[in-house]
Amino acid sequence: MTYSDSLGVFIQGMTDPQALQQHLQSKFSEEQIQTAYESRVQEAKELAREKKITPLSAFWILLERTYEKTLPPRTCEKGCGYCCYQAVGLTQVEWDGILKLASEEKIDLNRFIERSEKSINRVQKVLDSGKDLEQLDWHNLLVNQPCPFLEEDHSCAVYSARPLDCRLVVAFRDTCGSKKLEHAQRGSVIDEAVGSTVIAKLQNDQTPKFKRRKFTGTAPLRLIQHWLILWRDKKNKKK
Repeated sequence: MTYSDSLGVFIQGMTDPQALQQHLQSKFSEEQIQTAYESRVQEAKELAREKKITPLSAFWILLERTYEKTLPPRTCEKGCGYCCYQAVGLTQVEWDGILKLASEEKIDLNRFIERSEKSINRVQKVLDSGKDLEQLDWHNLLVNQPCPFLEEDHSCAVYSARPLDCRLVVAFRDTCGSKKLEHAQRGSVIDEAVGSTVIAKLQNDQTPKFKRRKFTGTAPLRLIQHWLILWRDKKNKKK
Protein backbone atom coordinates (compact mmCIF):
# COMPACT_ATOMS: atom_id res chain seq x y z
CA MET A 1 0.00 0.00 0.00
CA THR A 2 1.32 3.45 -0.92
CA TYR A 3 0.81 6.43 1.34
CA SER A 4 0.72 10.00 0.15
CA ASP A 5 -0.50 13.42 1.19
CA SER A 6 -0.75 16.80 -0.49
CA LEU A 7 3.04 17.06 -0.54
CA GLY A 8 3.90 13.77 -2.22
CA VAL A 9 4.31 10.01 -2.02
CA PHE A 10 6.02 8.59 1.06
CA ILE A 11 8.97 6.52 -0.10
CA GLN A 12 9.09 3.98 2.75
CA GLY A 13 12.53 2.77 1.72
CA MET A 14 11.94 2.62 -2.03
CA THR A 15 9.68 4.45 -4.44
CA ASP A 16 7.17 2.43 -6.42
CA PRO A 17 7.62 3.99 -9.90
CA GLN A 18 4.04 3.22 -10.89
CA ALA A 19 2.60 4.74 -7.72
CA LEU A 20 4.77 7.81 -8.17
CA GLN A 21 3.67 8.21 -11.79
CA GLN A 22 0.02 7.91 -10.80
CA HIS A 23 0.50 10.50 -8.08
CA LEU A 24 2.10 12.96 -10.50
CA GLN A 25 -0.64 12.43 -13.09
CA SER A 26 -3.33 13.05 -10.49
CA LYS A 27 -1.56 16.12 -9.13
CA PHE A 28 -0.67 17.84 -12.41
CA SER A 29 -2.55 18.02 -15.71
CA GLU A 30 -0.90 17.27 -19.06
CA GLU A 31 -1.16 20.94 -19.93
CA GLN A 32 0.57 21.95 -16.69
CA ILE A 33 3.35 19.44 -17.32
CA GLN A 34 3.91 20.57 -20.91
CA THR A 35 3.92 24.23 -19.89
CA ALA A 36 6.34 23.54 -17.04
CA TYR A 37 8.68 21.64 -19.35
CA GLU A 38 8.82 24.42 -21.93
CA SER A 39 9.26 27.16 -19.33
CA ARG A 40 11.97 25.29 -17.39
CA VAL A 41 14.04 24.76 -20.53
CA GLN A 42 13.74 28.41 -21.53
CA GLU A 43 14.33 29.74 -18.01
CA ALA A 44 17.38 27.52 -17.53
CA LYS A 45 18.97 28.77 -20.73
CA GLU A 46 18.23 32.41 -19.90
CA LEU A 47 19.55 32.09 -16.34
CA ALA A 48 22.65 30.30 -17.62
CA ARG A 49 23.44 33.18 -19.96
CA GLU A 50 22.76 35.74 -17.23
CA LYS A 51 24.93 34.08 -14.60
CA LYS A 52 27.47 32.59 -17.03
CA ILE A 53 26.89 29.08 -15.72
CA THR A 54 25.86 25.85 -17.39
CA PRO A 55 22.17 25.35 -18.24
CA LEU A 56 22.12 22.36 -15.88
CA SER A 57 23.43 24.46 -12.99
CA ALA A 58 20.75 27.00 -13.83
CA PHE A 59 18.09 24.29 -13.72
CA TRP A 60 19.29 23.25 -10.25
CA ILE A 61 18.78 26.86 -9.12
CA LEU A 62 15.27 26.89 -10.58
CA LEU A 63 14.43 23.61 -8.85
CA GLU A 64 15.62 24.97 -5.51
CA ARG A 65 13.49 28.09 -6.01
CA THR A 66 10.44 25.92 -6.65
CA TYR A 67 10.93 24.09 -3.37
CA GLU A 68 11.43 27.31 -1.44
CA LYS A 69 8.45 29.12 -2.97
CA THR A 70 5.82 26.38 -3.06
CA LEU A 71 6.48 24.01 -0.16
CA PRO A 72 7.07 24.02 3.60
CA PRO A 73 10.69 24.10 4.81
CA ARG A 74 12.44 20.78 4.28
CA THR A 75 13.65 18.91 7.34
CA CYS A 76 16.54 17.32 5.44
CA GLU A 77 19.85 18.34 6.94
CA LYS A 78 23.54 17.74 6.36
CA GLY A 79 24.60 14.42 7.82
CA CYS A 80 21.26 12.57 7.75
CA GLY A 81 22.33 10.60 4.66
CA TYR A 82 19.89 7.69 4.96
CA CYS A 83 18.61 8.32 1.44
CA CYS A 84 22.15 7.74 0.12
CA TYR A 85 21.92 3.95 0.27
CA GLN A 86 20.18 3.31 -3.03
CA ALA A 87 21.06 3.06 -6.69
CA VAL A 88 21.30 6.43 -8.42
CA GLY A 89 21.25 6.87 -12.18
CA LEU A 90 22.37 10.00 -13.96
CA THR A 91 22.80 11.33 -17.47
CA GLN A 92 25.98 12.34 -19.27
CA VAL A 93 25.36 16.02 -18.60
CA GLU A 94 24.84 15.38 -14.88
CA TRP A 95 28.06 13.36 -14.74
CA ASP A 96 29.83 16.18 -16.58
CA GLY A 97 28.63 18.49 -13.81
CA ILE A 98 30.23 16.25 -11.19
CA LEU A 99 33.48 16.13 -13.18
CA LYS A 100 33.46 19.92 -13.43
CA LEU A 101 33.02 20.25 -9.68
CA ALA A 102 35.75 17.67 -9.05
CA SER A 103 38.12 19.66 -11.24
CA GLU A 104 37.28 22.99 -9.62
CA GLU A 105 37.43 21.66 -6.06
CA LYS A 106 40.37 19.32 -6.72
CA ILE A 107 38.33 16.29 -5.66
CA ASP A 108 40.18 13.02 -6.26
CA LEU A 109 37.69 10.56 -7.74
CA ASN A 110 40.12 7.69 -7.15
CA ARG A 111 39.40 8.03 -3.44
CA PHE A 112 35.72 7.26 -4.00
CA ILE A 113 36.50 4.35 -6.31
CA GLU A 114 38.79 2.76 -3.74
CA ARG A 115 36.36 3.00 -0.86
CA SER A 116 33.37 1.87 -2.96
CA GLU A 117 35.06 -1.28 -4.18
CA LYS A 118 32.17 -3.54 -3.18
CA SER A 119 29.44 -1.76 -5.13
CA ILE A 120 31.72 -0.96 -8.07
CA ASN A 121 32.73 -4.62 -8.32
CA ARG A 122 29.06 -5.60 -8.45
CA VAL A 123 28.49 -3.29 -11.40
CA GLN A 124 31.75 -4.35 -13.05
CA LYS A 125 30.73 -8.00 -12.78
CA VAL A 126 27.49 -7.27 -14.63
CA LEU A 127 29.36 -5.34 -17.32
CA ASP A 128 31.88 -8.17 -17.74
CA SER A 129 29.05 -10.69 -18.10
CA GLY A 130 27.71 -8.83 -21.10
CA LYS A 131 24.32 -8.26 -19.48
CA ASP A 132 22.48 -5.02 -20.14
CA LEU A 133 22.57 -2.95 -16.96
CA GLU A 134 19.45 -1.09 -18.06
CA GLN A 135 17.47 -4.34 -17.91
CA LEU A 136 18.49 -5.13 -14.33
CA ASP A 137 16.84 -4.09 -11.09
CA TRP A 138 19.31 -1.44 -9.95
CA HIS A 139 17.81 -1.34 -6.47
CA ASN A 140 18.47 -5.02 -5.82
CA LEU A 141 21.90 -4.82 -7.42
CA LEU A 142 23.05 -2.14 -4.99
CA VAL A 143 20.71 -2.67 -2.05
CA ASN A 144 22.05 -1.09 1.16
CA GLN A 145 25.25 0.01 -0.59
CA PRO A 146 26.30 3.58 0.23
CA CYS A 147 26.68 6.06 -2.58
CA PRO A 148 30.36 6.34 -3.55
CA PHE A 149 30.18 10.06 -2.75
CA LEU A 150 28.79 9.59 0.76
CA GLU A 151 31.41 10.78 3.24
CA GLU A 152 32.04 9.27 6.68
CA ASP A 153 30.11 12.10 8.33
CA HIS A 154 27.17 11.29 6.01
CA SER A 155 27.62 14.46 3.99
CA CYS A 156 27.78 14.44 0.19
CA ALA A 157 31.17 15.08 -1.41
CA VAL A 158 29.55 16.46 -4.57
CA TYR A 159 26.45 18.02 -3.02
CA SER A 160 26.23 21.08 -5.27
CA ALA A 161 26.44 18.85 -8.36
CA ARG A 162 24.31 15.95 -7.09
CA PRO A 163 21.97 14.51 -9.74
CA LEU A 164 18.23 14.90 -10.10
CA ASP A 165 17.43 11.60 -8.38
CA CYS A 166 19.06 12.90 -5.19
CA ARG A 167 17.40 16.31 -5.33
CA LEU A 168 13.88 14.90 -5.55
CA VAL A 169 14.02 12.87 -2.32
CA VAL A 170 12.88 15.30 0.38
CA ALA A 171 11.29 15.31 3.83
CA PHE A 172 8.96 17.85 5.41
CA ARG A 173 7.61 16.25 8.60
CA ASP A 174 10.85 15.30 10.32
CA THR A 175 14.39 14.08 9.68
CA CYS A 176 14.53 10.42 8.66
CA GLY A 177 16.03 8.17 11.31
CA SER A 178 16.76 5.06 9.27
CA LYS A 179 17.15 3.63 5.78
CA LYS A 180 13.39 3.07 5.80
CA LEU A 181 13.17 6.80 4.97
CA GLU A 182 10.04 7.05 7.07
CA HIS A 183 9.57 10.77 6.39
CA ALA A 184 10.97 11.05 2.86
CA GLN A 185 8.69 11.86 -0.04
CA ARG A 186 8.76 12.22 -3.81
CA GLY A 187 6.37 13.81 -6.25
CA SER A 188 6.32 17.09 -4.34
CA VAL A 189 6.94 19.46 -7.24
CA ILE A 190 6.02 19.53 -10.91
CA ASP A 191 9.73 19.44 -11.72
CA GLU A 192 9.61 15.74 -10.86
CA ALA A 193 7.25 15.22 -13.78
CA VAL A 194 9.42 17.20 -16.22
CA GLY A 195 12.93 17.17 -14.74
CA SER A 196 14.37 14.23 -16.64
CA THR A 197 12.99 15.55 -19.93
CA VAL A 198 14.32 19.05 -19.24
CA ILE A 199 17.78 17.62 -18.54
CA ALA A 200 17.61 15.47 -21.67
CA LYS A 201 16.70 18.54 -23.72
CA LEU A 202 19.51 20.62 -22.23
CA GLN A 203 21.95 17.81 -22.95
CA ASN A 204 20.68 17.44 -26.51
CA ASP A 205 20.89 21.17 -27.22
CA GLN A 206 24.48 21.46 -26.03
CA THR A 207 25.60 18.50 -28.13
CA PRO A 208 27.41 19.56 -31.33
CA LYS A 209 25.00 19.42 -34.26
CA PHE A 210 27.04 16.86 -36.17
CA LYS A 211 26.74 14.49 -33.18
CA ARG A 212 23.18 15.36 -32.27
CA ARG A 213 20.46 12.78 -32.75
CA LYS A 214 16.76 13.37 -33.06
CA PHE A 215 15.46 14.40 -29.65
CA THR A 216 13.25 11.69 -28.15
CA GLY A 217 12.59 13.28 -24.77
CA THR A 218 14.95 11.02 -22.86
CA ALA A 219 18.67 10.64 -22.23
CA PRO A 220 20.47 7.41 -21.27
CA LEU A 221 21.11 6.87 -17.57
CA ARG A 222 24.07 5.13 -15.98
CA LEU A 223 24.68 4.27 -12.35
CA ILE A 224 27.18 6.42 -10.47
CA GLN A 225 29.35 3.32 -10.13
CA HIS A 226 29.26 2.79 -13.89
CA TRP A 227 30.35 6.37 -14.56
CA LEU A 228 33.24 5.94 -12.12
CA ILE A 229 34.30 2.74 -13.90
CA LEU A 230 34.27 4.54 -17.25
CA TRP A 231 36.26 7.43 -15.80
CA ARG A 232 38.82 5.06 -14.26
CA ASP A 233 39.22 3.04 -17.45
CA LYS A 234 39.66 6.19 -19.52
CA LYS A 235 42.36 7.42 -17.15
CA ASN A 236 44.15 4.07 -17.25
CA LYS A 237 44.23 4.10 -21.06
CA LYS A 238 46.05 7.42 -21.01
CA LYS A 239 48.85 6.05 -18.84
